[in-house]
Amino acid sequence: MFVKFEEIDLLELFNSEGESLTGNKDDGELLYTSSIIEFSLSIYIRTYEQQVSLFLKYKGKDIFYADLKNVYEIKKVDNILKILSDEKQIASITFGEEFIIDLKEE
Repeated sequence: MFVKFEEIDLLELFNSEGESLTGNKDDGELLYTSSIIEFSLSIYIRTYEQQVSLFLKYKGKDIFYADLKNVYEIKKVDNILKILSDEKQIASITFGEEFIIDLKEE
């Protein structure tokens, strides 16, 4: 199993290509980062481990972290990035004038 996602969707939301965490882009470990004013959002995708980690920083300091497991799919709907596990949405990130992160309780 692996995390299903479209690179073009992440490129549109993050305005940059994903970076390899290991130097080998084919191993499925990618980092996407976006900044709004003094906030920075990073998403680490470990494709073959089906894990996604979210980091939100303010002025370079961590203010939020979430480690999501059993991630099935990441998909873009308008300006929202939806993270799904077993076909259910477990988190979403809204991109706009600010980042809005919504985690669903399991």
